[in-house]
Amino acid sequence: MDPEERAILIATLGRLATAFDGVELTKALDDFGIRDVLAGSPREAVSGLFAAMGRAGSMAAALQDVLAIHLPGAAGHSVVLPFMGRSRVGTFERGAVTMRGLVVGGHTADALLVPVDSAGETVWVRPLEPMTSRVISGLDPELRLTEVTAFACRAEVTLDGRAAAESRQAVVAAARRALGYQIVGAAGRMIELAVDHARDRRQFGRPIGSFQAVRHRLADAYVAREGATAALDAAWDADDEELAAMLAKSLAGRAARIAATQCQQVLAGVGFTAEHPFHRFLARTVVLDRIAGSATELPGLIGARIAATGAIPRLVEL
Repeated sequence: MDPEERAILIATLGRLATAFDGVELTKALDDFGIRDVLAGSPREAVSGLFAAMGRAGSMAAALQDVLAIHLPGAAGHSVVLPFMGRSRVGTFERGAVTMRGLVVGGHTADALLVPVDSAGETVWVRPLEPMTSRVISGLDPELRLTEVTAFACRAEVTLDGRAAAESRQAVVAAARRALGYQIVGAAGRMIELAVDHARDRRQFGRPIGSFQAVRHRLADAYVAREGATAALDAAWDADDEELAAMLAKSLAGRAARIAATQCQQVLAGVGFTAEHPFHRFLARTVVLDRIAGSATELPGLIGARIAATGAIPRLVEL
């Protein structure tokens, strides 16, 4: 994809993410042919769409389309990720699955594909019985997250062996990249809101953005956001895709926390009001950070992985 085509694609995805939300955005993306775009230009489509949804504060079922690329037979299914704060979905024993997972922006399809542990190995299963589901309202109900639980539910294995383990790693890495872009998109919007306020709000006869302390706060937020975006972009070319995605997602969550802290200070009291949009983007980043590993959880996992291998891999060529 040449630069002009990439610019057109990103602009189009941005307009869709701004004009629509939820079911309407999912339909608009389907009409646009998002699955074909993801298959042909995954980097441009994922980075452009999810960053745009982050800036617009919108949500769609597009994450399921992203995950389906990395999992054979996933068409028409929703892929289950570990529940927030967990690294595993569940277990599979004697033909039955016991699990607690999360469907992010799932399609209306009832069929699920679930990565679970079986005798120390990864297998993908399709539940054969209805499971308990609960729409999570919580801090950000517009995300439309669904908690799925089951105890000893009959299921069939759809993928096992080495292919299952590799698909699990690829699916989780893809989720971390996509959610990371959505987080930095929302963080960027928080920074824009704070910059606009700093230009308009006046104290002592001057815009508060002219004061060095305010500039430093906004600069800290901007640098953190740019660093996380660079890590996400570099994760596509890393030799160790899984480790690079873990690092990028961790930095995205960290950037959002820095942006939230510094921008809230700049916005002061107005940032706490329900009328100002800042709180929507703050809530969005807090919840997205918890999915597929947070900024506090992932550094420990990264350290354990490096310690286990005894070597620090080169993630990008400098």
